[in-house]
Amino acid sequence: MADLYLIDGSGIAYRAFFAIGNWMSTSDGKPTNAIFGVSRMMLKILNDYIKKDEDSILFVMDKKTKTYRHELLESYKAQRPKAPDEFIAQLPNINEMVENLGINVIAFDKYEADDVIATAAIKYKNDYDNIFIITSDKDMMQLIKENIFILRPEKGTTDIKKYDSKEVKNKMGVFPNQIIDLLALMGDSSDNIPGVKGIGIKTAQKLLAEFKTLENIYKNIDSVKGATKKKLIENKEMAFLSQKLVKLMLDAPLDFKKEDILYTGYKKELKKFLEKLEFSSLIKELELGSSNDTENKIDYSKKGTYKELKPENIDELISMMKKNDFICFDTETTSLDPFEAKLLGIAFSFKSFEGFYLNLKNINENEKKNILKKIIPILNEKKVIGQNLKYDISILNRYGYTINNPYFDTMIAAYLINPDSRKFNMDDLAQKYLNYTTKKYKEVMNGKLFSSTLEDIDEKTVLEYAAEDSDITFRLYEVLSKELHKKDLIKIFTEIEMPIVPILANMELNGVYFDSEDLKKLSTEYQKILNKIEEKMSKFTGEEFNPNSPKQVGELLFEKLGLKGKKKTKSGNYSTDAESLELLKNDHEIISEILEYRKYQKLLSTYINSIPKLINKKTGRVHTSFNQTGTATGRLSSSDPNLQNLPIREPEGEKIRKTIKVQDNNNILISADYSQIELRVLAHISQDEVLLKAYNTNDDIHSITASKIFNVDQKNVDSNMRRIGKMVNFSLVYGSTPYGLSQKLNIPFKDAKLFIDRYFELYKAVEKNQEDSINKAKENGFVETLFGRKRFMKNIRTGSHDLKRITINTPIQGTAADIMKIAMIKLFKNLPDYAKMILQVHDEILIEAPENKKEEIKNILVDCMENSVKLSVPLKVDVSFGKIWNK
Repeated sequence: MADLYLIDGSGIAYRAFFAIGNWMSTSDGKPTNAIFGVSRMMLKILNDYIKKDEDSILFVMDKKTKTYRHELLESYKAQRPKAPDEFIAQLPNINEMVENLGINVIAFDKYEADDVIATAAIKYKNDYDNIFIITSDKDMMQLIKENIFILRPEKGTTDIKKYDSKEVKNKMGVFPNQIIDLLALMGDSSDNIPGVKGIGIKTAQKLLAEFKTLENIYKNIDSVKGATKKKLIENKEMAFLSQKLVKLMLDAPLDFKKEDILYTGYKKELKKFLEKLEFSSLIKELELGSSNDTENKIDYSKKGTYKELKPENIDELISMMKKNDFICFDTETTSLDPFEAKLLGIAFSFKSFEGFYLNLKNINENEKKNILKKIIPILNEKKVIGQNLKYDISILNRYGYTINNPYFDTMIAAYLINPDSRKFNMDDLAQKYLNYTTKKYKEVMNGKLFSSTLEDIDEKTVLEYAAEDSDITFRLYEVLSKELHKKDLIKIFTEIEMPIVPILANMELNGVYFDSEDLKKLSTEYQKILNKIEEKMSKFTGEEFNPNSPKQVGELLFEKLGLKGKKKTKSGNYSTDAESLELLKNDHEIISEILEYRKYQKLLSTYINSIPKLINKKTGRVHTSFNQTGTATGRLSSSDPNLQNLPIREPEGEKIRKTIKVQDNNNILISADYSQIELRVLAHISQDEVLLKAYNTNDDIHSITASKIFNVDQKNVDSNMRRIGKMVNFSLVYGSTPYGLSQKLNIPFKDAKLFIDRYFELYKAVEKNQEDSINKAKENGFVETLFGRKRFMKNIRTGSHDLKRITINTPIQGTAADIMKIAMIKLFKNLPDYAKMILQVHDEILIEAPENKKEEIKNILVDCMENSVKLSVPLKVDVSFGKIWNK
């Protein structure tokens, strides 16, 4: 099957320029961000979609030329801001880059790129199986037909969504053949399409739902009611003019043969061109610097061969296990909850393209334990591989067995390689790295009721599903292990990320005890507060409304009360999110009440009323899931419930924290919290003399900062000044701007800028360190922690300031996260069995232990955490005790 890909080159290039930010340049200062962004997009298209020597591809650019649309409407696109000079300078290189990738670049006088693409799509639609248009322009949705689709970049430059007729209807509220008329009615401010004044997208959608076309609306104008009818009549000329402006032309002078635009691969000049642009990361990624024979690479997309083993075949399995150094295994169970899960079987692979499934479905629990007793000692002698091994370890723990030193987790490997991705499940990894489409769990269940499990599925289907999982995981191991070595990530993988896996499994099984009675009382207390707030708000409005509904809040604030919003959502309405409402607090007193209501409502719904439902009936405790792949910086996150985000900065949230208690009154909770670890890491990395001296002499760094920014002696710094000094210290670790700091401190912009200027006058090496971080990121394409954790800038989809902030903060926050993990590994080895690690929240570890052992455990905590690594400044830990978790 041959497909044609038509790329809106100008649109993609412009999007890339802003998506990546203007921090990228060559060593002589020439900007390259748009070129790099286009390269990434094209490589994604080539790798994920294009079949070499089969599919065709065209990259279509605009020319600086006037079209018939300018004759129809003099102001057409007139209000568009001039393209930045840094962008225009990159256009010739963008064309050259695309051509070196083997893609034809075209542009025509008197035709916009959209018209050229439209002409090609219609002209060649019978010559190809499918035509895919890669564009962000909603105008192009008018072209979608049976075999014409749009691939639309949704975020950044590489997150792509396919649009067919159904997706257009979902997004735009009309079908593709109505897009022209939709835009003719509502207009398009980006292109200066006037539309019908006063008619927005919702009204336009309603009109087209009823009358189908613009012509039909005017034929039945008397059926239209109210102000809409008047607007349509007064703006009829503009409506039909807009229709002409939006409609794409199909007469561009295209005359290609299939072989002219067939994709046949990169040109030999590509490497030299990439070297000129200093795109060393792309040279490595494309293996242009190596002599590897790509033709001899393993084709991981092929199917494997799978065999079922019964319990009576256990000797055959053990024989295979003993012969192989690398064993990939995967448990199949009836539940994701280890306490509820019933072990149905275990899949094994010892090499790619083969899998064995040990079916344990029809034996009792004692027989399963006996089989595990034979298997586990061998596993602990081998290099164990898996996908999300933490779950499998938890299942085995429930049967009384442990995997002490897991060797390779493909999920964690993929995370280290691209920490900014959010797709680390095996199905996505198989597609991305192996070009293999796995058998999905939903397909296996085949529409069974929600209460069904794999236990209800026929054994042949389970065999294929389970054995494929272990086989594909083994294949992923072979690919990802090479990637880890290539990106120099193997040390952090083997010394930090893999050793923490069984520790997190252990912590999850230990669980946390919440006092359910206290939560009930808190629920009653907070519900009463909500009721009072509701009564107060109804007095302002004279009617009831839902403070959690953006629509109702928007109608109240911006229509009934006539307030002026600060920012708009994508739909064009004023935003009513917390940030927007904070900016309006001084405009009307009801806004403070809405914010207060939402705060209590969130505490109730997210924690107070939800946690009791998560208490395990067997243990009486809550067993959160700790996620190693949840944050790009390396910090752990948690879910079901998210105990990492327990709100503790305000008294209302602190009350929730106090519901965490000891389950056995003979025990005590011991909290160990790193003191200012990120600032201490900053001192070490920057080698700033003021920071080093302060921490090595145990001086108060927040008072030192306050003294400088307020220009007073340190002895005259009061508590409020110190509070602001503290906020400045932590804000600038995160690369805060004067605007951001002014918002955080609620002070004028000029004062915030003055604070920042004075801060960097004092901490000169910190400013230099931030500049060095940005320069290194430009040079290397990544930032990294002290321990080698990397964050690759090409994968971060955000604006230029956010990218700068990430570049500055990631080495600091990531190093602090690595130190915490190293401390946890050391602590786990040294803690006695009667002391249970139950929680880790950012810089804090929580232990539950016998009260009469608290001093012993405290000493172990302090020793392990303060001596986890050696920095230029001492690490300090604050330890506290209590029957409840309370600092």
